[in-house]
Amino acid sequence: MRNSGVSTYLPLRDSYGRPVDRLRISVTNRCNYRCVFCHSEGISRVDPVAEALNAEDYGFIAYVLRKYGVKYYKLTGGEPLVRDDICEIVLNMKKHAEEVSLVTNGSLLPEKAGPLAEAGLDRLNVSLHSLRSEVYEYITGGSKLLSRVLEGIDKALDYGIKVKVNFLLMKSNIDELPRILDYAESKGLDVNVIELVPLGVPAGVYSREHVPTPTVLNLIEGRSVKVEIREFQNRPVYVLRSGIRVEVVIGYGNKFLCAACTRMRLTPDGSFKTCLYLEKPTFNVVEAVKRRDEEALAELFKEAVLSRKPFF
Repeated sequence: MRNSGVSTYLPLRDSYGRPVDRLRISVTNRCNYRCVFCHSEGISRVDPVAEALNAEDYGFIAYVLRKYGVKYYKLTGGEPLVRDDICEIVLNMKKHAEEVSLVTNGSLLPEKAGPLAEAGLDRLNVSLHSLRSEVYEYITGGSKLLSRVLEGIDKALDYGIKVKVNFLLMKSNIDELPRILDYAESKGLDVNVIELVPLGVPAGVYSREHVPTPTVLNLIEGRSVKVEIREFQNRPVYVLRSGIRVEVVIGYGNKFLCAACTRMRLTPDGSFKTCLYLEKPTFNVVEAVKRRDEEALAELFKEAVLSRKPFF
C-alpha cells in the first residue's frame, strides 16, 4: 500500500530552518489507564471528550500534507486503541504515508494486533514501565493488565508488526531497567528510555520520581558497545551487544532536542499544535477538513509551521 509519490515532496521549514516531516496525532484523550506521569500530550483534559475527526478525515489530512513533505505519522492518545475506528484511521492514512506507527499501553493489543497489521500499521511503541505487577499497577493504575500487555507484544510480533518498548524511567522502577533490557533483548526489541518531564505531573510526583539525565545515561552506557546520535531530535542511541538499540528521550530542558525537532502535533479537537510544551498557538482545521478544502488546510499547516519556535 505504499504510495510511490510520498517521498518526492520536500518538507516545509520553519523560521529556524527545521523541516517538518512528521505529525504526531492524538486521536483521543480517552484512556483506560491513569498513569502517574501522564502529560496528556500537552492537552488539557476535557469532559466530554473531544474527538472531532473521523477515519476519512484523517485520510484527507494525510493526502493533503504529503504534498508538503509530511511522511511519518504517529498515532497516540490518550489510548488510541479505545477508538473503534482506529484500524480504519491507520488504513486511510497509510495510503498517503511512508510510515504510520502507534503508541499504546498495550492492554487492548491482544485483540487489535491482527486488524492493525491488516490495516498496514508499520510500527508499535508499547509502554512497558515495569515487569512487576505491583509496580506496574502503581505507575499505570492498570490493575492486573501487565500479562495482557506482554501477550499483546507477542501477538503483534506474530503478525509481523515491528515493536519498540517505551520505558519511562522513575525512581520507583529504576532497578528494573536491566530486566527490561534483558526482556527486550530476548524478543529482539529496541527500547526508548524516557526521562520524566514535569508537564502535567503533580509537583510531589515529579520531585519524588524524577531521575536526572546523567544517571539515565550512566545506567545504559555500561551495556552498550556503540553510541550514535539519531538525526530526529538529536537523540542518543546506545547499541547493545545483542544489537538492539536503546534510544534515550530527554524531553525537558534539552535545547539539542528542540534544535532537531521535525514534528508537528494534531490534537483530538482537530488543531495543529506546534510544541508539546506550548498551549498556543494552535490552528483548528476541522472546518477545512470537513469541507475537504485542500487549500484552506494547506494554508493552516503552512501558518502553523512558520509559527514554530524551539521551547528550550
